[in-house]
Amino acid sequence: MNVVRIVLLTVFCLISMIHLLGEYFSERGKERSILIRYITKPLLIPILIVFYVIANPSINWWIVVALIGGFLGDVFLMIPDPEKKKFWLKIGLISFLLGHIFYIVAFILTAQNFNHYQWWSVFLAIPFVIGALIAHPRMTKHTGDMTIAVTAYIIVIALMGISTTFLLGFGTVIGFVLLYIGAWAFAISDILNGIGKFINDFKYERVITMFTYVLGQLLLVLGMIYS
Repeated sequence: MNVVRIVLLTVFCLISMIHLLGEYFSERGKERSILIRYITKPLLIPILIVFYVIANPSINWWIVVALIGGFLGDVFLMIPDPEKKKFWLKIGLISFLLGHIFYIVAFILTAQNFNHYQWWSVFLAIPFVIGALIAHPRMTKHTGDMTIAVTAYIIVIALMGISTTFLLGFGTVIGFVLLYIGAWAFAISDILNGIGKFINDFKYERVITMFTYVLGQLLLVLGMIYS
C-alpha cells in the first residue's frame, strides 16, 4: 500500500509539473502548449482524490466532495468564453465555492466538538480576516454584476482558512501546519485568479495561480491525512 501511495503522489507531482510547463509555454505564445493544459488539468484532482482515499485509513468524505468541487471548477474554467458572457466562470466559481464550504464542514467535524481547541489559535485566524478585508474592496471595484458572488466567495475563502485553526491541538502539529499553509496557498491562488479574471492579466498569471492552487490542494489533503 505504501508503494501505491508513493506512486500516486509521484504521478500527481509529475503531471502538476507538466501542467505548469504547459501553462508557462502557453503564456509565451506557443499555441500547441495549450493542448498540454487541457490534457493535464482534468487529471490533477482525480489523482489526488485516489491518493487521499488510499492513503487515509479513516476517510473523511467531506474532503472527497470538496476535492470534487475543485475538479468541477477546474473543468468549467477551461471552457472557452468567446462571447464574454462569463457563464462558465460563474458555474466554476460556484463549484469552487462549494468545495471551500465542504472543506469548512470537514474541518469542523474533524475538530470533534472543539475539545482540543487552543484559544490562542484565534491569532492565527486574524491574518485571514485581514487578507479578506484588503482583497474585497480592491476586487469588487471591477466585478460589476458579480460583486455579490465575489463578496460571498471571499468570505467563504476566509472562513475556510479560519476553520483550519480549529484543528490546532487536534492530531499532529505537522498536520495542522500543512492545513494552515495549504489554506493560505489556496486563498492566494483564488485571489490571483480573481485579479486575472476581473482586473487585468499579469505576466505568468496562470502559472502562479495553478502552482499555488495545486500546492494548496495537496497540502490540505496531506494535512488531513496527518491529522
